[in-house]
Amino acid sequence: MSEKSVGLIVLTEISGMGLCAVLRERGYFNFEKMQSESWPGACQVTVHGKLEGDEDFYTAIFREMKEELGEKFTYSLPIGFKVSQLQKKNKEVVTFSFKVDPTLLKEIRLGPESGSIRFLRQHEVDDIVDITSFDKAEGVSDRKTIAMFPDEKEAVVKAFALFS
Repeated sequence: MSEKSVGLIVLTEISGMGLCAVLRERGYFNFEKMQSESWPGACQVTVHGKLEGDEDFYTAIFREMKEELGEKFTYSLPIGFKVSQLQKKNKEVVTFSFKVDPTLLKEIRLGPESGSIRFLRQHEVDDIVDITSFDKAEGVSDRKTIAMFPDEKEAVVKAFALFS
């Protein structure tokens, strides 16, 4: 049986910046697991998590959004579009994308294990560095560097293409 996970990329138009992807910058400590976070300072899609039990991808992304961004933000979102699907021998990932009004970002409520929010402009996608080129424990110490897993970078590229 393959491992299944789901993600969400939120995009928005920010005055003076244009179309931006709302990324999550990984924190340094995971309070849920009570241990150091892997690849601290690296970026990931806005929401990401594994399917639980017999969940389908839609049920899982809704649950993950509530857990990671808060209920008020989640219940305000439009219906999503499937952006990308990665299927390997033992792994399947579906990533969705939404474009929202920037005022909706005020409704995001991050938990202590959630890290922080980082905006990525479309022209910055080419500068994304492969996260695996960094030490897993040390992470990304240079705030100017945006590092992501290649499959998440690909999903961000597809999200920008969908909404550009």
